[in-house]
Amino acid sequence: MPIRAPRICSCGNRIAGNAVCICRQRAKAEADKRRPSAAARGYDGKWQRESKAYLARPENAHCSCGCGRLANMVDHIIPHRGDMKLFWSRSNWQPMAASPCHNSRKQSLERQNSNH
Repeated sequence: MPIRAPRICSCGNRIAGNAVCICRQRAKAEADKRRPSAAARGYDGKWQRESKAYLARPENAHCSCGCGRLANMVDHIIPHRGDMKLFWSRSNWQPMAASPCHNSRKQSLERQNSNH
C-alpha cells in the first residue's frame, strides 16, 4: 500500500503522510465538547425503536446507495440540523450501511455541501 507524501497543514505544520495535524485534532475536540449528546439531539430510546422498526421492513433491508450491503442504520436524506419535524419525517429517512456508505461517503458529501 503506497504511503502519502508529507504535506504542509494550513497552520504551517509539516504533517506525515496519513497523519492528522494537531491543530485539526484540537479543533475537533473543541467542537465535540460543544456538541450536544446524541440523546439531546433526538437519538434516544424512541429513535432506537422507530429506526429498528423501519429497518425491519423488507423494502429497507439493503443500503440505499446501491452497494448491495445490508442496511444497519437509518440515515436522514436531508440533514435535519436540529429540526425535529425533519428528523421524524419518514420521507426523509433512508436505509444505509454504516460503513463505508454513511461513515465515509455520505458524511464527506455533507461536509462538502455545508462548505458552499
